Amino acid sequence: MRAKGYNAEPLRNCCGPKLNVSDLQSLCEYLAQSRSKFLASFRKLGWEEFTRNREASWQSMRGVFIHILEVEDSWLHYDAMGVPWPFGDRDPSAFKSFDEVEAYDRELAEKTRKLIENLTPGTLAREVVFEWRDGKVKSSIENIFIHAFVDELAHLGELVCLMWQSDAKPPWTNWLEKHHEPILGSSSLDREEFA
Repeated sequence: MRAKGYNAEPLRNCCGPKLNVSDLQSLCEYLAQSRSKFLASFRKLGWEEFTRNREASWQSMRGVFIHILEVEDSWLHYDAMGVPWPFGDRDPSAFKSFDEVEAYDRELAEKTRKLIENLTPGTLAREVVFEWRDGKVKSSIENIFIHAFVDELAHLGELVCLMWQSDAKPPWTNWLEKHHEPILGSSSLDREEFA
């Protein structure tokens, strides 16, 4: 079953921005808060569990988490600005403590907040050229932001699974917890609305 309005065609930036700056601010805050909760949970697990090779996409929870930070940093602060990412894939073992990981996370969250505060609809629609797999490609800044956020969410899901494998409760934050309005006199969704 597909929700009404589902379109299997690739999204194109043909009609201007589809997200506004406020949307991006909400997504940015959601991810920053989620990462902060994960870091607090990692501290409870301990450094050994955080750094243990679990054969995940980036081996350890530390590796996956550093990759998440680098996804946001590289795509939003370099590629979207038309500047190549100068660091390559950093070795996560360069981060030797929770304090170092948290410092990068806090610095990045603040840098991203400031970046988004200065965005305009015109900026979001602007196209930039960047390196991608086998050569140069172009896309809108809006699409680069969406790509980075989707990639971060996928890896947060991976961290959820890794924590379950460690018998730890993940600190996942449900988007709807802060993005809903109760409807008085209603107790459930009209399921036919999604048929």
